[in-house]
Amino acid sequence: AYILWLLGVRPTWMSNGRIRCLEVIPLGELGRPRIDVAVRITGLFRDSFPNLISLINDAVSMVSDLDESDEENYLSANLRREIAEQIESGLDEASARELSMIRVFGGRSGSYGAGLNHAIENRNWNDAGDLAKMYVTWGGCGFSSDGREIFMEETFVRKLSSADIGIKNMPDRQMDVFTGDDVYGYLGGLAALAKADGREMRLYVGDGSDPDRPVVRTSNEECGHVMRSRILNPRFIEGLKRHGFQGVAQLASVSEYMIGWDATSDSVDDWMFDEFAEMVLKDNNCEWMNDENPYSMMEIIQNLLEAVQRGLWDAEEELLSRLKEAFLETEDRLEEVNDR
Repeated sequence: AYILWLLGVRPTWMSNGRIRCLEVIPLGELGRPRIDVAVRITGLFRDSFPNLISLINDAVSMVSDLDESDEENYLSANLRREIAEQIESGLDEASARELSMIRVFGGRSGSYGAGLNHAIENRNWNDAGDLAKMYVTWGGCGFSSDGREIFMEETFVRKLSSADIGIKNMPDRQMDVFTGDDVYGYLGGLAALAKADGREMRLYVGDGSDPDRPVVRTSNEECGHVMRSRILNPRFIEGLKRHGFQGVAQLASVSEYMIGWDATSDSVDDWMFDEFAEMVLKDNNCEWMNDENPYSMMEIIQNLLEAVQRGLWDAEEELLSRLKEAFLETEDRLEEVNDR
């Protein structure tokens, strides 16, 4: 719905609730220019919804053929520029038009994820440029109107080089920005690509948990919202304590996702790291984590220290000193566990 409406296209429906076809929304009714859209889909979406990939490609084709000015139709304006660039690079006109028309990108069949999580988890990156390269490698496959997969890294980068905004919708609160690595991987990866190119991309997260009151927040606002409402909520950690070993492991994952968000898009403010660290170092919490799962406790501390070392978090000296003390205490606990 987002994609079609931005393009200025809507479906017509059959009585059984299926889509019959698409129709162009007149500019007078739309009340704004047609917005060019590029989509980075997941591997699950690629496998499950080839019909929707085809639908998006049909919408792009319809909009590109309209007799409208560049100020009225951003897609057709960009398309003409892209075709000219492809021809200048040595392609024939037909091939240039085919590649320029593609607006749906993702991983090749058999691949899943945005790839950035591997670099963040293994601490195998130096700067946004490394993350951007991985994002392109894992997502630079275009899906043509006839269902072919075309690996087109250069076109993918060129297409996104003019993107100003990235958005990801969350339909409920069962999943949020700190529940898994997918959101910072797919959405944050866009920002990393822009950052590596010396640009800044604005990221937004749509909250559809209440369909009657949908909310759109910046990625920074959404990270803060989830941090306050869930992660730092005393009821949350008390709930985790009922799950023992796995409860601590979940907090370790949160610390990793915080680094992922900040490394890709600067979405995690210092106060979020400060208060998360304070929660971890709180006496009863620290003791519980070391008793139940010192391995994940060590991972949390290492992630927080990594955030400081990489310049993602400007920690106060007193808090940093306490983290280092906790590191030594957890190291001793691990020696005891491993010597049993």
